[in-house]
Amino acid sequence: MKNSIFLLLAVILMVGCVDEEFPPYDSSKNYCGPEDLFGVPNSNPLSGANFNTGCYQHDKCYAECKTNHKTQADCDNAFKAGMDDECDAMFDKKMNECDTKSGWNPLKYTCIANARISASSCWAQSGTYYAAVAAGGKAVGSYPCK
Repeated sequence: MKNSIFLLLAVILMVGCVDEEFPPYDSSKNYCGPEDLFGVPNSNPLSGANFNTGCYQHDKCYAECKTNHKTQADCDNAFKAGMDDECDAMFDKKMNECDTKSGWNPLKYTCIANARISASSCWAQSGTYYAAVAAGGKAVGSYPCK
């Protein structure tokens, strides 16, 4: 059951190899899943972290593997690092907002707790997306290079 969930997520998150030039990034599109299927969230609702650029870069890395000579692991690891960087940046931003509350203000500690919860949610989503592509890249044929 667990493997089939990862396989399904991998299918949803990936784009097959194309022989033509990969299209430029379009911020109006959701790159975290195929266009013809239901949308995979391209952001984390609690933290506000946006994974869309990372999903685009991952799709592009897979599609251009014959010219960029990146392995599936290279593409997947860069994808994970990019999502984690986005989560880290959002966590830092929220913690900086908490620092504006002075002293023993109870709102400061509520703010810190909320920042940690949202960051944990973001990192969990990043890990789930990474697990899906790492497990399913070759299995579903989205990573076309050997």
